[in-house]
Amino acid sequence: MAKLKVGIIGLGGIARAHCSAIDTLDNVEVVAVADLFEEKRREYMQKYDIPKGYTSHTELLKDDEVEAVAVVLGHQLHHRLTVDACNAGKHVLVEKPMALSLEQCDDMIEAAASNSVKLMVGQTQHYYGTSLKAKEILDSGQLGPLMTIVCYMSKNWNYASRPPQYRSRFHGGGMWLANGVHVVDRLTWLMASQAVSVSASMGTRAHYQASDDTATALVRYKNGLAGVAVSVGFADGAPNFESQVICTNGTLRFSQHGEKFVKVGQGDEWKDIPFDDPPVEMHHEWKSFVEAIEQDIEPPSSGEWSRHIMEILFAAESSAITGREVVLESGLSWTHQRHGVPVIRQHGWI
Repeated sequence: MAKLKVGIIGLGGIARAHCSAIDTLDNVEVVAVADLFEEKRREYMQKYDIPKGYTSHTELLKDDEVEAVAVVLGHQLHHRLTVDACNAGKHVLVEKPMALSLEQCDDMIEAAASNSVKLMVGQTQHYYGTSLKAKEILDSGQLGPLMTIVCYMSKNWNYASRPPQYRSRFHGGGMWLANGVHVVDRLTWLMASQAVSVSASMGTRAHYQASDDTATALVRYKNGLAGVAVSVGFADGAPNFESQVICTNGTLRFSQHGEKFVKVGQGDEWKDIPFDDPPVEMHHEWKSFVEAIEQDIEPPSSGEWSRHIMEILFAAESSAITGREVVLESGLSWTHQRHGVPVIRQHGWI
């Protein structure tokens, strides 16, 4: 089978994780990179044996050998670069957060659909070995129906080394959009439902910057349950990335970072559950993206899924500003797939 040929647009730190994941798969390879800085292009081309380097995404998109791209630049660039790539006929894996407005999300979804290419957003929480095992346990029914979920991501914000655009809400920065997106994605995926409304408290408590560094959101879902997302970037402390799931016949805790574990609680005891750990964290993410292209199926963290996550994030911001619960625009009815694309059993919504 021919390998999917990929171009990487933007060579910041996260690009290394993408390239390393691609290296673990036999059916995909990086054939080109694009970045303004020559030393960055040389570094990646040498380390990962990549034959071609370009100074801009427009040059890379003209390369007919490139079939798909990873957009891994700043948050404020996700919309424009994704639309450009789709219009060039390339499949797109774009980093989170998907975009800076729902209108931008809609543009991206429509560009992918109208050009018959796949759009997937890098919602990493779906693809870790710990997450997959936790979801498998919930799907099995052994713990009974859900009652509630609390998800955390509290960590050092690393203010001094964080680029300015990631400290500016105007450019899509701040803890909530940068990392709260992971917490809300994880919570919603585990909840196996769509959100109705959000009530949130959010602010800048630990740093002098033009964006938030702390948020707590209560999200109500259409299955009648509610969950809590906690996203905090502190100045000093110890990290917590845990998810706590309470069901009628058992409890579940798991974490990928800080501590790595999956535990099930029954009979007043916690039991460690073994899980398969992929060679690198983005292994399953890239595996799923390539499978979606090869099999012409909807990616697990599709554009439509990721738009809903952004809708929750934006509603939480509005709630924090107004001090009121905010009902999502989609909150009073069920949303549905727009374009009639097949899914598989491992699909994220199922």
